[in-house]
Amino acid sequence: MFTAILWDYDGTLANTPVKNLAVTRAVLARLDPALLDPLPEALTSLAAYQAANYRWRNWRELYRHALHVPVDRLDEAGALWGPCQLADRTLPPLFDGLTEVLPRLAALAPMGICSQNDRENILSALAAHGAAAHFAAVVGHADVDFAHQKPDPAAFLACLDHLGLREGRFAYIGDHAGDIAFGRNAQAALRALGRTAEVVCVAAAWGGAPAADLADADAVAAHPADLPAILQDL
Repeated sequence: MFTAILWDYDGTLANTPVKNLAVTRAVLARLDPALLDPLPEALTSLAAYQAANYRWRNWRELYRHALHVPVDRLDEAGALWGPCQLADRTLPPLFDGLTEVLPRLAALAPMGICSQNDRENILSALAAHGAAAHFAAVVGHADVDFAHQKPDPAAFLACLDHLGLREGRFAYIGDHAGDIAFGRNAQAALRALGRTAEVVCVAAAWGGAPAADLADADAVAAHPADLPAILQDL
Protein backbone atom coordinates (compact mmCIF):
# COMPACT_ATOMS: atom_id res chain seq x y z
CA MET A 1 0.00 0.00 0.00
CA PHE A 2 1.06 3.58 -0.63
CA THR A 3 0.65 6.64 1.56
CA ALA A 4 0.36 8.83 -1.56
CA ILE A 5 0.77 8.61 -5.32
CA LEU A 6 2.65 11.47 -6.96
CA TRP A 7 2.81 12.18 -10.69
CA ASP A 8 4.79 14.02 -13.29
CA TYR A 9 2.56 15.97 -15.71
CA ASP A 10 4.20 16.52 -19.12
CA GLY A 11 4.43 13.27 -21.06
CA THR A 12 2.91 11.29 -18.18
CA LEU A 13 -0.57 12.65 -17.56
CA ALA A 14 -0.89 15.00 -20.53
CA ASN A 15 0.40 14.61 -24.06
CA THR A 16 1.92 18.08 -24.09
CA PRO A 17 4.78 18.18 -26.65
CA VAL A 18 2.77 20.03 -29.33
CA LYS A 19 1.83 22.77 -26.86
CA ASN A 20 5.26 22.88 -25.24
CA LEU A 21 7.02 23.18 -28.59
CA ALA A 22 4.96 26.29 -29.40
CA VAL A 23 5.47 27.68 -25.89
CA THR A 24 9.23 27.16 -26.08
CA ARG A 25 9.37 29.09 -29.34
CA ALA A 26 7.37 31.88 -27.70
CA VAL A 27 9.75 31.96 -24.71
CA LEU A 28 12.77 32.37 -26.98
CA ALA A 29 11.00 35.01 -29.06
CA ARG A 30 10.39 37.08 -25.93
CA LEU A 31 13.83 36.44 -24.47
CA ASP A 32 15.85 37.16 -27.61
CA PRO A 33 14.51 36.70 -31.16
CA ALA A 34 18.08 36.06 -32.33
CA LEU A 35 17.86 32.67 -30.60
CA LEU A 36 15.37 31.63 -33.29
CA ASP A 37 17.59 32.62 -36.22
CA PRO A 38 18.60 30.08 -37.24
CA LEU A 39 15.96 27.91 -35.62
CA PRO A 40 17.55 25.43 -33.19
CA GLU A 41 17.35 21.85 -34.43
CA ALA A 42 15.33 20.90 -31.35
CA LEU A 43 12.54 23.26 -32.46
CA THR A 44 12.35 22.24 -36.11
CA SER A 45 9.82 19.44 -35.60
CA LEU A 46 7.82 17.64 -32.95
CA ALA A 47 10.08 14.60 -33.23
CA ALA A 48 13.20 16.72 -32.78
CA TYR A 49 11.71 18.45 -29.75
CA GLN A 50 10.75 15.17 -28.10
CA ALA A 51 14.20 13.70 -28.77
CA ALA A 52 15.90 16.73 -27.21
CA ASN A 53 13.56 16.71 -24.23
CA TYR A 54 14.43 13.10 -23.44
CA ARG A 55 18.13 13.62 -24.12
CA TRP A 56 18.63 16.31 -21.46
CA ARG A 57 17.94 15.72 -17.76
CA ASN A 58 16.03 18.93 -17.03
CA TRP A 59 14.85 22.19 -18.57
CA ARG A 60 18.08 24.03 -17.74
CA GLU A 61 20.14 21.54 -19.71
CA LEU A 62 17.62 21.58 -22.56
CA TYR A 63 17.65 25.37 -22.79
CA ARG A 64 21.40 25.65 -22.45
CA HIS A 65 22.57 22.88 -24.77
CA ALA A 66 19.74 22.39 -27.26
CA LEU A 67 18.35 25.94 -27.45
CA HIS A 68 21.63 27.83 -26.84
CA VAL A 69 20.27 30.10 -24.12
CA PRO A 70 23.19 31.78 -22.28
CA VAL A 71 23.73 30.49 -18.76
CA ASP A 72 23.22 33.95 -17.26
CA ARG A 73 19.76 34.19 -18.88
CA LEU A 74 18.36 30.79 -17.86
CA ASP A 75 16.40 32.15 -14.91
CA GLU A 76 14.98 34.86 -17.15
CA ALA A 77 13.89 32.21 -19.65
CA GLY A 78 12.36 30.14 -16.86
CA ALA A 79 10.33 33.11 -15.63
CA LEU A 80 8.82 33.49 -19.11
CA TRP A 81 7.55 29.90 -19.22
CA GLY A 82 4.42 30.46 -17.14
CA PRO A 83 3.15 33.57 -18.96
CA CYS A 84 3.82 32.01 -22.36
CA GLN A 85 2.02 28.81 -21.38
CA LEU A 86 -1.02 30.66 -20.13
CA ALA A 87 -1.08 32.73 -23.33
CA ASP A 88 -1.20 29.54 -25.43
CA ARG A 89 -4.76 28.20 -25.35
CA THR A 90 -3.94 24.75 -26.73
CA LEU A 91 -5.61 22.06 -24.61
CA PRO A 92 -3.31 19.03 -24.43
CA PRO A 93 -5.13 15.68 -24.29
CA LEU A 94 -4.70 13.25 -21.45
CA PHE A 95 -3.21 9.94 -22.53
CA ASP A 96 -5.74 7.25 -23.43
CA GLY A 97 -6.91 5.25 -20.45
CA LEU A 98 -6.09 7.79 -17.76
CA THR A 99 -9.63 9.06 -17.25
CA GLU A 100 -10.64 5.52 -16.31
CA VAL A 101 -7.59 4.79 -14.14
CA LEU A 102 -7.29 8.03 -12.16
CA PRO A 103 -10.48 7.56 -10.08
CA ARG A 104 -9.37 4.04 -9.15
CA LEU A 105 -5.95 5.22 -7.98
CA ALA A 106 -7.32 8.25 -6.15
CA ALA A 107 -9.49 5.86 -4.14
CA LEU A 108 -6.36 4.04 -2.99
CA ALA A 109 -4.30 7.02 -1.82
CA PRO A 110 -4.23 10.83 -2.09
CA MET A 111 -2.57 12.01 -5.29
CA GLY A 112 -0.41 14.98 -6.19
CA ILE A 113 1.56 16.37 -9.12
CA CYS A 114 5.18 17.55 -9.15
CA SER A 115 5.91 19.35 -12.41
CA GLN A 116 8.02 21.97 -14.12
CA ASN A 117 4.84 23.06 -15.90
CA ASP A 118 2.82 26.04 -14.65
CA ARG A 119 0.46 25.13 -11.82
CA GLU A 120 -2.52 27.11 -13.15
CA ASN A 121 -1.95 25.68 -16.60
CA ILE A 122 -2.02 22.15 -15.17
CA LEU A 123 -5.16 22.78 -13.15
CA SER A 124 -7.04 24.35 -16.05
CA ALA A 125 -6.13 21.46 -18.36
CA LEU A 126 -7.13 18.84 -15.80
CA ALA A 127 -10.38 20.66 -15.10
CA ALA A 128 -11.22 20.74 -18.81
CA HIS A 129 -10.83 16.96 -18.87
CA GLY A 130 -12.82 16.47 -15.66
CA ALA A 131 -9.74 15.15 -13.83
CA ALA A 132 -8.74 17.97 -11.46
CA ALA A 133 -10.68 16.54 -8.50
CA HIS A 134 -8.44 13.46 -8.42
CA PHE A 135 -5.42 15.51 -7.30
CA ALA A 136 -5.23 16.98 -3.82
CA ALA A 137 -2.02 18.93 -4.52
CA VAL A 138 -0.26 20.39 -7.56
CA VAL A 139 3.24 21.84 -7.40
CA GLY A 140 4.36 23.70 -10.52
CA HIS A 141 7.60 25.36 -11.58
CA ALA A 142 6.75 28.71 -9.97
CA ASP A 143 6.16 27.01 -6.62
CA VAL A 144 9.82 25.98 -6.36
CA ASP A 145 12.90 28.16 -6.66
CA PHE A 146 14.52 28.00 -10.11
CA ALA A 147 17.69 26.56 -8.56
CA HIS A 148 15.72 23.66 -7.08
CA GLN A 149 13.68 22.32 -9.98
CA LYS A 150 13.54 18.58 -10.69
CA PRO A 151 15.47 16.36 -10.21
CA ASP A 152 16.14 18.35 -7.03
CA PRO A 153 13.60 16.93 -4.53
CA ALA A 154 12.17 20.30 -3.42
CA ALA A 155 8.94 19.88 -5.40
CA PHE A 156 8.37 16.41 -3.94
CA LEU A 157 8.73 17.70 -0.38
CA ALA A 158 6.50 20.67 -1.18
CA CYS A 159 3.84 18.36 -2.58
CA LEU A 160 3.91 16.23 0.58
CA ASP A 161 3.54 19.40 2.66
CA HIS A 162 0.41 20.31 0.68
CA LEU A 163 -0.93 16.80 1.27
CA GLY A 164 -0.19 17.08 4.99
CA LEU A 165 2.24 14.15 4.93
CA ARG A 166 5.69 13.88 6.48
CA GLU A 167 6.64 10.27 5.89
CA GLY A 168 5.37 7.06 4.40
CA ARG A 169 5.59 4.91 1.29
CA PHE A 170 5.13 6.87 -1.91
CA ALA A 171 4.81 6.03 -5.60
CA TYR A 172 6.14 8.50 -8.14
CA ILE A 173 5.04 8.07 -11.76
CA GLY A 174 6.99 9.81 -14.54
CA ASP A 175 8.11 9.38 -18.13
CA HIS A 176 11.69 10.64 -18.00
CA ALA A 177 15.01 9.44 -16.60
CA GLY A 178 15.00 12.69 -14.64
CA ASP A 179 11.79 11.59 -12.94
CA ILE A 180 13.47 8.44 -11.67
CA ALA A 181 16.34 10.53 -10.35
CA PHE A 182 13.77 12.87 -8.78
CA GLY A 183 12.14 10.00 -6.91
CA ARG A 184 15.48 8.67 -5.68
CA ASN A 185 16.54 12.14 -4.55
CA ALA A 186 13.25 12.62 -2.74
CA GLN A 187 13.70 9.41 -0.78
CA ALA A 188 17.24 10.41 0.18
CA ALA A 189 16.09 13.89 1.23
CA LEU A 190 13.26 12.57 3.37
CA ARG A 191 15.53 10.11 5.11
CA ALA A 192 18.14 12.81 5.66
CA LEU A 193 15.44 14.74 7.52
CA GLY A 194 14.97 11.74 9.79
CA ARG A 195 11.67 10.66 8.25
CA THR A 196 10.71 7.06 7.51
CA ALA A 197 10.21 7.08 3.75
CA GLU A 198 10.31 4.91 0.65
CA VAL A 199 9.77 6.24 -2.86
CA VAL A 200 8.92 3.68 -5.53
CA CYS A 201 9.55 4.93 -9.08
CA VAL A 202 7.17 3.79 -11.79
CA ALA A 203 8.07 4.68 -15.38
CA ALA A 204 5.29 5.72 -17.75
CA ALA A 205 6.43 4.20 -21.03
CA TRP A 206 3.35 5.44 -22.90
CA GLY A 207 4.94 8.90 -23.21
CA GLY A 208 7.46 7.65 -25.76
CA ALA A 209 10.69 7.70 -23.74
CA PRO A 210 13.47 5.38 -24.95
CA ALA A 211 13.36 2.12 -23.00
CA ALA A 212 16.98 2.57 -21.90
CA ASP A 213 16.04 5.82 -20.14
CA LEU A 214 13.52 3.97 -17.96
CA ALA A 215 15.67 0.97 -17.07
CA ASP A 216 16.39 2.18 -13.53
CA ALA A 217 12.73 2.42 -12.54
CA ASP A 218 11.26 -0.02 -10.03
CA ALA A 219 8.57 -0.90 -12.57
CA VAL A 220 7.56 0.14 -16.07
CA ALA A 221 3.93 0.62 -17.15
CA ALA A 222 3.36 0.23 -20.88
CA HIS A 223 -0.17 1.66 -20.61
CA PRO A 224 -2.11 3.58 -17.93
CA ALA A 225 -4.42 0.59 -17.51
CA ASP A 226 -1.44 -1.38 -16.17
CA LEU A 227 -0.96 0.91 -13.16
CA PRO A 228 -3.46 -0.56 -10.64
CA ALA A 229 -1.97 -4.04 -10.92
CA ILE A 230 1.63 -2.73 -10.89
CA LEU A 231 1.06 -0.63 -7.78
CA GLN A 232 -0.68 -3.51 -6.04
CA ASP A 233 2.31 -5.77 -6.70
CA LEU A 234 4.99 -3.30 -5.60
